[in-house]
Amino acid sequence: MPDVRVRVRGRHPTLEQHGVAAERFTDFVSPTLDLHGVDVVLLTFVLRGTGRHVLDETQYAITGPSFAVTRTGERHGLITDGDALEVVNVYLDVDAHPVLPLSPPLDRALAALLPLGDAPRVRLPQVAIDDVAATRALLELLERETLHPGPGTGDIVAGLRRALLVECARAITAHGFLPARSTRTRTDVAVDEVRAHLDRSFTENQSLADLAALVHLERTYLSRAFATSTGETISAYVARLRIGYAATLLRTTDRSIADIGATAGFRDLSHFGRTFKRLRGVSPREYRRAP
Repeated sequence: MPDVRVRVRGRHPTLEQHGVAAERFTDFVSPTLDLHGVDVVLLTFVLRGTGRHVLDETQYAITGPSFAVTRTGERHGLITDGDALEVVNVYLDVDAHPVLPLSPPLDRALAALLPLGDAPRVRLPQVAIDDVAATRALLELLERETLHPGPGTGDIVAGLRRALLVECARAITAHGFLPARSTRTRTDVAVDEVRAHLDRSFTENQSLADLAALVHLERTYLSRAFATSTGETISAYVARLRIGYAATLLRTTDRSIADIGATAGFRDLSHFGRTFKRLRGVSPREYRRAP
């Protein structure tokens, strides 16, 4: 089956600028399956109705109110049972806008919800929403700021994104989907510390020696441990964060491409251009011009 991916990046200013946006479908009807992926992480909140949610080859029954997660590029589709669904899609760009960890035990629930590092992966079904009024209020506020951004929108949506993730993590915990706790070694903790440090400072030029000294590990050992834990080399991880940040600046500012590349942490324009095209498939200039 062809890989049909819907482009969401670029449609909502709050997604580009702050990593989150919401879109409501009050009377969603789909009697047949339309499998497709999206270019960001998708949280699908079904507030009313029944049907089926298909993730790749697996089907889950929908009974609203509930939510499900679709990871970037993962094929999914909703099938209604006759009556319409009330659906709110929440889009999360966790590449350009990394999610900060939650406190235990919600940290493990968040790891089940979003692709964060080496935490245990679980396939979540539809997860029931217990506090419907609170969740609906958060979604309505996020939808309002998505449709009508204004002064202070960044502060509001940052808080709403975190509050929604807390509500989802609570539901995952309450309904028994919490991943089993694995034994964590000193190396696991060190890799997490390096990853969190890079999430905060990816635009800065830092050597492997600097990072190794930060967590008191030997350079080669840290490099291997990071790749094993995250599935990426340190340089690839940093490049992905920088390009995500640069893409946001390209869409939301009129700054020059050279200035954006330098701001994102690239030492020369040609390196920025090559890296951007390798990760996004187009040049920075083509990306800025795309609708």
